[in-house]
Amino acid sequence: MNTTSQRRFTWNRAHWIGMISLAVLLALLIMGSGAFILDYDGNANWMTSPDHFVWLGSMLLPWPLALGLANVILGTIRTGSLSFPLASALLGPLGFGWANLRLQPGYRYPTWPEWVELMRTDGLRLIGQTLYGVGVLLVSYAAVAFICYAIGRYGLRALFVNPEPGSLSARMLRWIRKDAVRFGCWLAVALSYGLLLTLIIVGSEAVLGAALLINFVIPPVLLIACGAYASRDAALSRPWRALLFPLVCSLVSAPILVALIRPLDDTCYVGSVCTTLGDMYFNWSQMDQVWHFVKVFAVASFLGFAVVWAARYAYHRIRKASG
Repeated sequence: MNTTSQRRFTWNRAHWIGMISLAVLLALLIMGSGAFILDYDGNANWMTSPDHFVWLGSMLLPWPLALGLANVILGTIRTGSLSFPLASALLGPLGFGWANLRLQPGYRYPTWPEWVELMRTDGLRLIGQTLYGVGVLLVSYAAVAFICYAIGRYGLRALFVNPEPGSLSARMLRWIRKDAVRFGCWLAVALSYGLLLTLIIVGSEAVLGAALLINFVIPPVLLIACGAYASRDAALSRPWRALLFPLVCSLVSAPILVALIRPLDDTCYVGSVCTTLGDMYFNWSQMDQVWHFVKVFAVASFLGFAVVWAARYAYHRIRKASG
């Protein structure tokens, strides 16, 4: 019997991959949020609640979703253990706690010398405020991490370990196992666009989260997913067929971006180029933003694919020539 797989607390490559992926996403979310906190006439109180902790939008929806998904995946695979939900639950409070110290409301976005002076004069209050927020986030994120890990370990994993022959879950499991990298790439892209579409439907303040996604999250996801897709043996043997993946990643974004940027409006603003459609106006100036992000997504998709595929092809040719 393999006793290693039954340990409750262990650490392996799957844990490292999950932690590094979450850490990169967390850094992007914090930097993305910080990009919108520059200088609002010295007044950023709209960012805070009465406790004055900086409650960034990314910590309320995108991060819990990513944390939950990572723990579902680690709970589902054989090598997952309770070490992952424990460690991943700490990432968010540490990252957003640092953001609270660095992105202080009520102050212009400070330079490093200004921040050091701020900590010298008002550091104890800021540290206490940060510890309060970190405590709240730790309890919340630990609940998300362990509940989602349990869903993966005792729900999804149990469903797919010994499914009934011929059942839908058995057929799905065979398809996933046939090419796990392919499945992971499609899943990552589908979840990214699905989250973006959800934020668009929710509307209101969630649109800011959608703006963060299209600027800081989706391009690197496409870059990594298309690179991983190109690393498959099937992509090397059938490159033109494999190119459908980055093509789909690029084209699917167009209608979603139209829904986000909404070039169809009941008003044609001064300086805009519009086409009248009944009582509405189609704003071609806003379509420039749609094309811009479609191009950004296309560049990320095809660049990730091309770099990895070219490296694999060169390696294959060199190995074939030397062998």
